[in-house]
Amino acid sequence: MTRSRALFLALLLALAPAAFAQPAGAPGHWSVATGETVSPDRDAIALQLGWPGASFAYLHGLSDRSDVGIKFDLLFARENTTDSAFGAGFAVPLRLVVNRTDRVSIGVGIDPSVRIYTQNSQTDFLTRFPVGGVLGIQASPELRLALSADLSMAVTWTHTQYFEIAPMFGAAAEYKADTNLLLGLQAKFGPQFYTFSGSSTDFAFTVEALLGYRM
Repeated sequence: MTRSRALFLALLLALAPAAFAQPAGAPGHWSVATGETVSPDRDAIALQLGWPGASFAYLHGLSDRSDVGIKFDLLFARENTTDSAFGAGFAVPLRLVVNRTDRVSIGVGIDPSVRIYTQNSQTDFLTRFPVGGVLGIQASPELRLALSADLSMAVTWTHTQYFEIAPMFGAAAEYKADTNLLLGLQAKFGPQFYTFSGSSTDFAFTVEALLGYRM
């Protein structure tokens, strides 16, 4: 084997793993709401403020494709409605990127949670299990955009027991103000249905400003 062939073979072997590796998205990719996860072995915090309340989340990257977190919510309205009520909640969100290219990612997630509401001296307890998917687009190195589709489901266990379900569609944008700081906005809309007799359909929506910081 000539020296030139040997050098060519060595170069080919060195580049082979990179050629077949799954694209890792934009350099330093991470996201709160636009279809990307926190990078592996990294942590992030996220603050969300808007309707129906405020939330704080702590996220931990499990792999290049997944993360898990804990989330605390302070609510001043029943989620997906315009009904004012004081509430609090706790959730364990899990997110997974199922496909990724340099500029586009497809993510799915589940957000099991519990809720307690107090209104007119009455306390209600709910369990929620929203599931959804998001299409994220890296519009520029600093800007990510997303379209989402979710199925928000919940069961009210106290007083009148019933099931509620809301197919919701939305959009989000995140701007990377710094390597580890994100500012963003997300909104979701759709109808909400109930199983109790004589129930009407609500116009379900959430609108929230986002702040994310990766540690």
